[in-house]
Amino acid sequence: MQINLLNKYKEMPAAVRTSVWFTVCQFLQRGIAFITVPIFTRLLTTEEYGICNIYFAWFDVFILFTSLKLPYEGLNNGLIRYEDDKDGYTSSIMGLISVLTLSAGGVYFLLHKWIDRATGLSSFIMLLMFIQLMFNPPLMLWTNRERFDFRYRKPVAVTAVSTVLNLFVTVVAVISTSYKAEARIIGTVSVQTLFGVIFAVLLFVRGKTFFKKEYWSFALRFNLPLIFYYVSQIILNQSDRIMINYYQGSGKAAVYSVAYSAATLMLLVLSSINGSFNPWMYKKLKAGKYRDVGQTASIVCLLVGGATFAVSALAPDLIRILATEEYMEAIWIIAPVSASVYFIFLYMVFANVEMYYGENNGISVISIICSALNIVLNMIFIPMFGYFAAGWTTLVSYMVLTLLHFVLMKRACRRKDLPEKVFQEKNLLAISSGVILLSFAAMGLYRLQYFRYVAFAAALILTFAFRKRLIAVFRQMGKGGAEDEE
Repeated sequence: MQINLLNKYKEMPAAVRTSVWFTVCQFLQRGIAFITVPIFTRLLTTEEYGICNIYFAWFDVFILFTSLKLPYEGLNNGLIRYEDDKDGYTSSIMGLISVLTLSAGGVYFLLHKWIDRATGLSSFIMLLMFIQLMFNPPLMLWTNRERFDFRYRKPVAVTAVSTVLNLFVTVVAVISTSYKAEARIIGTVSVQTLFGVIFAVLLFVRGKTFFKKEYWSFALRFNLPLIFYYVSQIILNQSDRIMINYYQGSGKAAVYSVAYSAATLMLLVLSSINGSFNPWMYKKLKAGKYRDVGQTASIVCLLVGGATFAVSALAPDLIRILATEEYMEAIWIIAPVSASVYFIFLYMVFANVEMYYGENNGISVISIICSALNIVLNMIFIPMFGYFAAGWTTLVSYMVLTLLHFVLMKRACRRKDLPEKVFQEKNLLAISSGVILLSFAAMGLYRLQYFRYVAFAAALILTFAFRKRLIAVFRQMGKGGAEDEE
C-alpha cells in the first residue's frame, strides 16, 4: 500500500507535486497562525492584542502600495515574457519594489504625525512596519520564482523553518518584556528581516539587475490596472478592524479579531476545496456537462453551509479555546462572519465561471462597489450599534458581492449561448437562505448549551448518512475531470 502510494506520488507531474506541497505550506502557515491565537490572547491584554492586529491590518494596506503585488501576477507574467532572463527580471522587480518602499518611507517621514494619528500606531511601530515592508517582498519573490520552475523542496523547508522560528521568537520576546505589543511585532519583523536580507542578496547576486526600463515598464503596466481590485479586497478583509479601532479603540478591535479568526477557520479547508473544484469544473464546462457542475456545486455548497452552521453553533466553545473570558463578547460576531465565509466560497464559484469564459472585466468594478459599501455601512452602523455591527456589515457586503458575481456569471453564460443553466439556482438560493436563518438560530442557542450540542450532533449524523455521496463527489473532483478527456 505504502509502495503503491509512493509510486503514484513519483508519477505525478512536477506541476502537481509543486501544487500539493505549496498547499501544505499554506495549511502550515495558516494553521500555526490559528494556533497562536490562544497563546497571544493569554499573554497580551486586549488592548495590546488589538494593537498587534491593527498593525497587521495596516501592513496589508501599505504593502499593497509599496509592492503593487508584483511578487505574484507581475512576476509570473514577466517570467513568461522574459524567459531568457528570468533571474534578471526577478532582481529588477526587487529593485522596483525597493524604490517604491523607500519612496513611501519618504512620504511617511514628511507626514508621519498625520499618518500616526490616522493609523493609531506609534512612530516606533510604523518604523518597524517599513522595515518589514522592505524585507517581506524578497522572500515572496524567491518563493514564487522557485514555484514557477516547479522547485518546491527549498521553499517548503524555508516556510517550515520561518513559520516555527517566528512562533518561537515572538513568544520568547513577549514573555521577556512588559512592552508586549511591541515585542510581538518585533519578533515577526526580526524573522522576516533575517530571511528577507538573505533572499534579497541572493536575488541580486543571481540577476545582477537593479533597474531595467523595459522590465519596470512592463511590470507597472501589468499591475497598476489591477490596483483597484487589490484595494477593494484589502478593504473587505481589513477595514472592519481598522474602523473599529478608530471608533471604539484597540480593545474592541482585538475582540473582533478573535471572532474573525474563529469564524474564518473554515478558509483553511475552503481554499483546498476550491483548489480541487475549480479545475474539475473547468473540464466539465469544456465537455459541456453542465448538469454535473450544477449537482456537485449544490452538494459542495450544502456541505460548506453545514460547516458554517457548525462553527456558529460552537462559537462559545471556540472562544473559550482561543481566548479568555474578556473575549466572550466575540461569540455574537462569529455567526455573521462565519456566514460571510460561505458567501465568499459561493462568489468564488461564480467568479470561476466568469473567468473560464473570459468575462472578467467587471470583477474589479463590483469589488470596488462592495468595498465602498462595506466602508459606508461601517461608518453608519459601528457608531450606532458598536463593533458588533461590523460582523453584519461584512455579511451584507459579501452577499451583495455574491449577487453581483451571479449577475456577471449569467451574462457570461448568455454570451456563450449555453444550452442549459450551469448551476441549480433554486437549490443554491435555498441553501444560502438556510445559512442566514441558521446563523440567527445558532445565536439563539448560545445560552442553551445542550440544544447547541444536539443540533451539532444532528448535523454530524446527517453528514455521516450521506457520506458515500460526499466521498464520491470528492473522489470525482480529485480526478480533475480526467474522465471527460478520455
